[in-house]
Amino acid sequence: MAPPPPPSSSSSLPIVTLLTILCICISTPSSSSHTTLTLSPTHHITPKTNNQSSHLKHTINSLASSSITRAHYLKNPNNNNNTSSSSTQIPLFPHSYGAYSISLSFGSPPQKLPFLMDTGSSLVWSPCTNNYKCYDCRFSDVNQTNTPKFIPNRSSSAKMIGCNSKKCGWVSGSGQQTSCNGNESCPAYTIQYGSGSTSGFLISDTLDFPEGDVSDFAVGCSIVSTRQPSGIAGFGRGSSSLPNQMGVKKFSYCLVSHRFDDAPVSSELVLVRNSTNSTAGGSEMSYTNFQKNPMNSSEAFQEYYYVNLREITIGGKPVNISNEYLVPGADGNGGAIIDSGTTFMVMDNVPYDLVAREFENQMSEYKRAVDVESETGLRPCFDVAGKSAELPEFTFHFVGGAKLSLPVADYFSFVGDDGDDGVLCMTIVSSNLIGSNSSIGPSIIIGNYQQQDIYFEYDLENEVLGFRKQIFWECYIGS
Repeated sequence: MAPPPPPSSSSSLPIVTLLTILCICISTPSSSSHTTLTLSPTHHITPKTNNQSSHLKHTINSLASSSITRAHYLKNPNNNNNTSSSSTQIPLFPHSYGAYSISLSFGSPPQKLPFLMDTGSSLVWSPCTNNYKCYDCRFSDVNQTNTPKFIPNRSSSAKMIGCNSKKCGWVSGSGQQTSCNGNESCPAYTIQYGSGSTSGFLISDTLDFPEGDVSDFAVGCSIVSTRQPSGIAGFGRGSSSLPNQMGVKKFSYCLVSHRFDDAPVSSELVLVRNSTNSTAGGSEMSYTNFQKNPMNSSEAFQEYYYVNLREITIGGKPVNISNEYLVPGADGNGGAIIDSGTTFMVMDNVPYDLVAREFENQMSEYKRAVDVESETGLRPCFDVAGKSAELPEFTFHFVGGAKLSLPVADYFSFVGDDGDDGVLCMTIVSSNLIGSNSSIGPSIIIGNYQQQDIYFEYDLENEVLGFRKQIFWECYIGS
């Protein structure tokens, strides 16, 4: 996710002075041969507010809206914008605002901070200095008055990055270096994330790991943000991403179910910095090559992980989705990406309607809950009160023969206030809500709801994605 053009550069100033003055207060039932799964009432979307159950329909509507807003940015991004041979395990926590966080430590001595793990962007940035402001950051488990911040003047290794540095080009655009006289600091950045934005300066500091520190790591020092409740650790394909700066050969994770949002339950994010090492994939793993990123496309699309999706089946029946939606064109439009920063899966209107219609056809024995559909923004929703709900299996089929059948809670969830288990909704949304530009960019964005309880391995060295379904408790490392 590359940033837009920055403001004009200013003269070089000491790091503390420069950062302090930047307060930029700126349709018949399926046949019996179709594969079905049974969803028990334990598969809930259960975010909390003030340690109590929130009004769930409102929360689901917010998550659906944030998924659409995130998809809008992924489809329409602005284009200008030392390692050891070991593996590292980092706890990964789920949150009710639809994201997953890790903790990283920067500086000398180290300052530990939370970051959202995002495979759809690359820059690593943190709230920075005591002057940091975040607007519209009222989230259920976020204390705005106690936001953890990186304080550069407490770190002896923090340095401003100059405008003639290659790293400056990561956020300002490669053309910035040609107009730099070498005596200026890297210009301020502003990054849009769809649901919000952040602005600040690029600095370098030491990323602290017991297995080996990474010196001169480029990190964003943000002074002001909007709707960004935490810093972001970009895991995308760009040069500024954490995997690229660390020299990571592969990384893997298994996302804890959102039923544990805001609870002290976590899984592991594993970083491997030695190609001879292996994550715990094992013989049960399936693998598919990452799609080559379209070279003539938007520069920002180069940061995405496109997957070679060949087909989607529902209850064993192929959904007739045209290749223009499954395979990206030379301009980057179309195709499927996997993104941990999007909550619900987002599809262009045509494939979404085909998927929704197929579920409606195969689940026609259940009455549609149209009132809940209008309240939540999800469709289709079914009234299954008093019944054992049987759902058709949702399966991704990849080029090369690999396939991934999602756990049922990854694409349908019970939705209802006050413990009401009677309504079941598909947790996939249509990009039609974006507007006229919905056909630009990836057609299918596989969000973190569709990644719950699945072990994913990103083999960056061999350009391969591996995966396997887990029994729900196999992902968790704490409680």
